[in-house]
Amino acid sequence: MLRYIGLYHTLIILLVAIMVNSCGNADEPSGKEDSEDTPLMVSAQSESSFSRALLPAGMYDNFKVYAVAEKDASQIEIMKSYKVQFVTDRWTYLIGNQALAFWIGSVDRYLFAAGAPYDKVTFTDISSMKLHLVNNTTGSVLAAQPKSIERGAPEFGKVVNLHFGYSHCRVCVAFVKNSATDTSVTNFKMTPVAAITSEADMTYTYDWSAVTAATSLNATASSSDSFIYNDVTIPAGTADAVVSSTYYYCVPDATNPVNWTASCTCNGEDRAATFVNTMTWESGKSYTYIFSLEGKSPKLVYVTSQDLTFYCDDIIPGGVFSDSDMTE
Repeated sequence: MLRYIGLYHTLIILLVAIMVNSCGNADEPSGKEDSEDTPLMVSAQSESSFSRALLPAGMYDNFKVYAVAEKDASQIEIMKSYKVQFVTDRWTYLIGNQALAFWIGSVDRYLFAAGAPYDKVTFTDISSMKLHLVNNTTGSVLAAQPKSIERGAPEFGKVVNLHFGYSHCRVCVAFVKNSATDTSVTNFKMTPVAAITSEADMTYTYDWSAVTAATSLNATASSSDSFIYNDVTIPAGTADAVVSSTYYYCVPDATNPVNWTASCTCNGEDRAATFVNTMTWESGKSYTYIFSLEGKSPKLVYVTSQDLTFYCDDIIPGGVFSDSDMTE
């Protein structure tokens, strides 16, 4: 069982009241009972500005949302696996035959679950969501923290904040060598001795009584392929670790063998060594393996671990990877 990781960027779902004459042609759901009902419009804005509809840094340009209204333990589907798309300058779910959704003022509460991007969410209902994860260098699938809004709460009928976080973990490498001249590190590979999980289905199961999500993992493929990182130049006299610009997004809690091999070419000389990997990868965590090149072979000296957050634009609309402005 995997931990559902905190530190999320906010995806703000804005519920806008629309004049009756502007939506008179919209079909109303059977549960619509009173004048508190408001058309549900979906919009995502940056945390710093509520005056413009902007795509948050680190967010895909689409996600899948499932929402129900609950009344006396009975549920009314409001958004059944809706696709929400960022188009031009705003979010919209009025795509294809997806109907306009409404707040229902007489229900007890609303429940929201969501994942991104849309095509990686292979199943969702109000009790669970399944995401498909593959080891890659382009970015992580995202999952939203489950959200329950009770009738009478300040958010009911107004603004809903969905907090998205990484489902993958991220595996990086960095190098240390204090030399009087620049050091060139090329062809660096980190290779598991035995195959590790490279593809899996991750299932989030929701406990709405406590508003929590537990996860389980079903591996569908494994591989012993090397993780190949971009070349690094360590400037002369640099004591700090220099990070490669390559970032691997990996299936969390993959079954990792104890022994791995690190190999590279350092200033034209081939070097290799085995190292002990004691880290159990967790969803939403970033790991940096720091290797010293002071000796004749790469030596793992430290592994940093921290929450994987949206401080940098490593995922941009469409899921394209950018290694610029990495500040983690």
